Amino acid sequence: MRTKPRILFVCLGNICRSPTAEAVLRELAPQLEIDSAGVGDWHIGNPPYRPAIDAAAARGYELESLRARQISPRDFGNFDLILAMDSQNFVDLSHMAPKNSRAAVRLFLDFAPQD
Repeated sequence: MRTKPRILFVCLGNICRSPTAEAVLRELAPQLEIDSAGVGDWHIGNPPYRPAIDAAAARGYELESLRARQISPRDFGNFDLILAMDSQNFVDLSHMAPKNSRAAVRLFLDFAPQD
C-alpha cells in the first residue's frame, strides 16, 4: 500500500524542465514520491541536458543520475498529481489521460505565487 503522495512532472522530452523540477522537489519535500517524464520518446534513456545538469549542480541539486523516460498510460493510475510544464504539455496529457485516471493533471505554474 502506498503511503506517500506521488507527483509526476512532465515536459516535452524529459531532459531539462521536468527533471530539474523533480530534483528540486525531491530535496524540498522528501515526504513525497517524485518522478518526471516526457511526452515525446526521442530522449528515452538519456541523461538531462548538460546545461541543466550544470545549472542544477551550481544550486546544489543532482540531475546527473536521472534518465529520460516517456509517460505511459499506467502513470495516470500510479500518480496522484501530474504537473505539465507548459500549456501544450497540458493539452497533450489531457488527451492521453485514460477515462479512469486517478491522477489530477494540472499546469505546473498553477502553483506559482501570483505576486
